[in-house]
Amino acid sequence: MLIANARIETKRSSRYLVQLCRHVNERIHSHPGVDASIDWTHDRGVASLGPGRCTLRAEPGVLMLRAEAPDPESLRRVQERFGGLVERFGKRERLRVSWTSGRGAERSVD
Repeated sequence: MLIANARIETKRSSRYLVQLCRHVNERIHSHPGVDASIDWTHDRGVASLGPGRCTLRAEPGVLMLRAEAPDPESLRRVQERFGGLVERFGKRERLRVSWTSGRGAERSVD
């Protein structure tokens, strides 16, 4: 499993997590044939998109993302989808998402 992590500093981490998860949930429901699911609370979320997955965690001052996928192309898609949404929703704060490679044995964000 390939893993990438992102740490986005923001005072609105929970707000962005919920906004992002709601948006993905709406997209899933508008495309019923898509192989995807999402579950979230105010401080944690897990989205499965085909073979990839993104785990989100909101902590005071930081939003953590963890993308996982079995191959580089699937990982890239998860990173682009979630990183792009964070940057779009956080445009006023000028949020930028930088991914770093991870390993399967690293501490999970969930």
